[in-house]
Amino acid sequence: MLRLQLICISFISFILFSCHSGTKNPTGENNSQTKDTVTPTVKENFPKGEIIEKVACKSDASQSYAMYLPKNYSLDKTYPVVFAFDAHGTGKLPVSMYKELAEQYGYILIGSNNSKNGTAWEVSTNIAETLLSDAQNRLSINAQRIYLMGFSGGARVANGVAISNGAVSGVICIGAAAPAGNAANNRSNYTWLGIAGDEDFNSTEMRKYDLIDLAGHNIKHALITFDGKHEWCKQEVMDEAFWWLELCEMRKNIKTKNDSLVKQKIAPVIKQIETCMQKKQSYDAYLLVKKTINFYDGLTDLTYCFDTYKTLQKNSDVDKAMKEEQLMWSKEDELKNYYMKGFESGDLEKWKKEIVKLNDKIKTGRNKLDVNMNKRVLGYLSLVAYMQSSGALKQNQIPAADYFCKIYVLVDPTNNEAHYLTADVNAKEGNQKEALSSLNKALANGFNDLPRLQSDSAFIGMQNTPEFLELVKKIGQK
Repeated sequence: MLRLQLICISFISFILFSCHSGTKNPTGENNSQTKDTVTPTVKENFPKGEIIEKVACKSDASQSYAMYLPKNYSLDKTYPVVFAFDAHGTGKLPVSMYKELAEQYGYILIGSNNSKNGTAWEVSTNIAETLLSDAQNRLSINAQRIYLMGFSGGARVANGVAISNGAVSGVICIGAAAPAGNAANNRSNYTWLGIAGDEDFNSTEMRKYDLIDLAGHNIKHALITFDGKHEWCKQEVMDEAFWWLELCEMRKNIKTKNDSLVKQKIAPVIKQIETCMQKKQSYDAYLLVKKTINFYDGLTDLTYCFDTYKTLQKNSDVDKAMKEEQLMWSKEDELKNYYMKGFESGDLEKWKKEIVKLNDKIKTGRNKLDVNMNKRVLGYLSLVAYMQSSGALKQNQIPAADYFCKIYVLVDPTNNEAHYLTADVNAKEGNQKEALSSLNKALANGFNDLPRLQSDSAFIGMQNTPEFLELVKKIGQK
């Protein structure tokens, strides 16, 4: 049996791996402040109410960011800002997804085009510092309301910078929690909000970070969960995150507090808690009431929530559900460890059988918790397969890359990256026909990165073939 050595990859990388001037925002208060509250600097005029895909940093033209300024943006005022870090350095993605929220709440929204997975922590820190500095020098930003947001590896960067940078007021972490690198000067005067899909392979990490890692720290924190996988959340979920930032600002700055809107927003939540209690959905009620307290504590009368929370803490169904969740964590870890050993075995036939079993459990399972756990494991395997495949290719270990790519396609057959890396392997093995076949599969599953394809040295020998040129044409048409 072929014995393969796993490519060395960082644990952190993949496991611990969106009116006119003076118009008020949804809180009923103007988020901006008069400019005489900050040190005067020469600011620049940029287009408002539209996405700017690339703004080059003045101190380093190799770094850039996507940006959205609300329509009421004015150099006479300052505005809160959210800096977003995408796992693949696609700044336009979160900006385009959440620009309506930036408009609605009166925020500047900025997405880094350089921060991406696989970047050394020191480099990531430099990218973040350059980004924050450039934007603050050129835009009318409220220095008291600087927020960071990130997805997956980008969430780790955002969290790490927030922990060490005293200028950051809060961080929103989507799909990952533990910070990248060893953040210096740990602080507690900031807020943390986590967002995770129930099928996300990092959702357990997010739960543990919220429940355990932040326990005992003077950090206002909460966790939002949604039905979904490892991905940037939909706008309606992110809306709750923007509202969280508004509530945190109300706690900090009493002048921005809007009692009528707080009551309006919390009313349907209280109704939802009451419904859960009536239906004896104790654990759902427990999680919701806890989140509600974290969101609204200090801003309105929460007597009902605190009384309900105390009652539910003694509820046997809640105690049972919490213990079951902890057992699920252990079971999930055991499965991950089991499959990790399989990456070293070289037994592809066994992998085929295991993946069939795992998919069958997902399709036929009746227990939603078990089904979601198996989906998380499958997503985890996809990520590990990607890391091993790409790592082996970078080290030119083609037989190992071929094995890992085969697992990658088995685990995640609709992932265009699995087929693209397989094409890389085929090309390096001199199998042009199979390389083109895999590239077409990548295209069928959404691959559209033409610059990457055209600059990939693995395909130099086939770039002038009719089949390759046709592929380039199809991607160009996309």
